[in-house]
Amino acid sequence: MLTMDEYTSQKIKISSFLLMIMVVFLHSYNLDMKQGNALIFVEKDFNWLIQNFVSNGITRIAVPLFFLISGFLFVRSSTFTLEDYKVKIAKRLKTLVIPYLFWTLFGLLMYFIMQSIPQSQGFFTNKLIKDYNLAEWLNAIFVQPIPYQLWFLKDLIVMVFISPLIVLAVKKLKMLYLSMIFIFWILSQDAIFLTSEALLFFSTGIYLSLFRPKSIEVKSDKNCLMISIWILILSLKTFLPLFIVNVFLESILLKVSILVGIVAFWWFLDGSIIRLGRNKVFISIMTFSFFIYLFHEPLLTIVKKVLFAALSINSLTSLIVFLVAPVITILICVFVGFIFKRSMNLIYSVATGNR
Repeated sequence: MLTMDEYTSQKIKISSFLLMIMVVFLHSYNLDMKQGNALIFVEKDFNWLIQNFVSNGITRIAVPLFFLISGFLFVRSSTFTLEDYKVKIAKRLKTLVIPYLFWTLFGLLMYFIMQSIPQSQGFFTNKLIKDYNLAEWLNAIFVQPIPYQLWFLKDLIVMVFISPLIVLAVKKLKMLYLSMIFIFWILSQDAIFLTSEALLFFSTGIYLSLFRPKSIEVKSDKNCLMISIWILILSLKTFLPLFIVNVFLESILLKVSILVGIVAFWWFLDGSIIRLGRNKVFISIMTFSFFIYLFHEPLLTIVKKVLFAALSINSLTSLIVFLVAPVITILICVFVGFIFKRSMNLIYSVATGNR
């Protein structure tokens, strides 16, 4: 029998892995993908509906919930001293900054290699890495890394460094502060080095940790209702463009679906925690959650391009690639992660922040 702390800890670990799977499927979206200089497919058919319902719908709760959990775990007491800040900075240098730099440079190296091979040059039509000037190198490392999923780590690093200001704002202004950021998020207004989504949900996590610490333990028998409402909102958001083009309304429906979806997902997990926690295969794969996040791009993009090159491009193959590419990518990530960890454990630990 798990204690409440053990149960919550296991729930966070399991949810993090499931959310990571969502992230891979989110990035599997291929309707705006280019093969050469042409878009793959844009017609609004069954393929368009499914990909948008999943990648621009269901999976969009993943990143906000990651930020919320990160904020919740970042501050676990009402005291946040200078000494606490120093300890957290030192820890995050190992768990965030070093992995960020390692995989940013790895992404650049991988693209450089692929651009240097004649058979694969056609798949990587952006500017050649070897032709980058200093400004482009700095941009590719600190602003727009080639493994684009690393923007999450970048935003998290920024928030860790400015965390005393965030914690102070949460303590003093509470809901007023969250409401102001919420407006920026609704309007999709971001700062240069920080998204409003990151700041809102990281701050919300801190608020819950300080003032509602038991909220993360709340269970509900209304999870089916919340899931139904979530699916309904997502359906409205997905089918709306078939009848009317209203970008702002689509954005609002997406934001509402994220808020409802976070609650629905969190409550839904309570019915699966014990069962998943006893599955040894699931638990062993779950240990590679962070590695999957770090390694799945640009690998996923390469897998998609290879699959499209092998298949004729149409609506059906686009959907097949969307569904199959994440599975292939996750399996490769787990396999590479296992070999990497077993044969070069020290480097693996450094590259994954010892996770």
